[in-house]
Amino acid sequence: MFEQIRNKYLYNKTQIVVLDKKGIVLQSDDLLFTLQKQTLISDFHPFFETIISLIDLEYNEFTFSCIHIDYQGVEKTIDIIFNSGSNIENPFLIFVDFTEHYNNFQSIAQEKNESVLSFHLAEIKNQQLQSEKNFKNKFLANVSHDLVTPMWGFKVFLSYLEKTELTESQLEYVNLLKDTNNHITHLVQDLIDLAKIESGQMKVVNEKFSLSEGIKSLIAVIKPKVEEKNLEFKVAIQDNITDKLIGDKIRLNQILINLLDNSIKFTKKGTITFEINVKDSDSDFLTLQFLVKDTGIGMVVAQKSDVFQSFKKLHNSKKIEGLGLGLSIVSTLVELMDGQIDYQTKEGEGTTFELVIPFEIAQ
Repeated sequence: MFEQIRNKYLYNKTQIVVLDKKGIVLQSDDLLFTLQKQTLISDFHPFFETIISLIDLEYNEFTFSCIHIDYQGVEKTIDIIFNSGSNIENPFLIFVDFTEHYNNFQSIAQEKNESVLSFHLAEIKNQQLQSEKNFKNKFLANVSHDLVTPMWGFKVFLSYLEKTELTESQLEYVNLLKDTNNHITHLVQDLIDLAKIESGQMKVVNEKFSLSEGIKSLIAVIKPKVEEKNLEFKVAIQDNITDKLIGDKIRLNQILINLLDNSIKFTKKGTITFEINVKDSDSDFLTLQFLVKDTGIGMVVAQKSDVFQSFKKLHNSKKIEGLGLGLSIVSTLVELMDGQIDYQTKEGEGTTFELVIPFEIAQ
């Protein structure tokens, strides 16, 4: 049995070559390569010039690894064991076929090298993206803050100018300037918020607040905007909702005002509807559902996530102002408050945004 295993797995993997003291091939079993007898071993392959130079070193044995030989159509990668022999023994060579082993090793090494290169390339790209991101955030923050001060100064100046004696046309110009100033201020504030979000500085503050007081102030801000466009404003709040909650009242109002402003912007006629319902509740927590519905122009969206991307404008009309930051900021704030946001839209019929946010009940 041993001889059968040896014949099957070893004999066809090794070749023995006997040389004389000058490096001439005397015998070869030719199991790997067919060698010409009575020829110099160096004629077989130039590598064996080295072997001939070692023959004079008697009683020495050398091993040469990973020698690639392509001879008469036979291509193999072998290890070579060389014994220089003695005065009474001829030198001999043993070829051991490790072609499969070295090919596998090369493949693994290549994959490893490619993996290492890919990793370093990804690392370089990440560093470049981070540098670009840091530069952008720093630029946005600095420029935005530099713009805020003159914008507020301009607003104060307009408020003083409005109190003077003005003609009807002058008052119209002042109101136009106020609207423009408010719009620019809103855009600047969006840029500041975006810079805070991308730099990780945007935080939520959980503190006790009154839901009913927050909604009253929200309606007071939104109602004049709705009336200005001659739209109907419907508010539906479920009865007996727990009023004292713990959460970030300012960020909640920012989210809702953004959504309502968005609906007003894209609605020329019809209704803006604002609803609050209880989604889930227990003794300690209350999950509220906020719905903002409009009968506006709706949206055509290739991918649902596009709506919440920064600087993504879903309408190409030049009449619709904005940088496309509002919903991106809303999405991030909702995530920071452990909430969820979704929407349904149909072109020409309107859009409904659903906001679900959990709050702790104030004891």
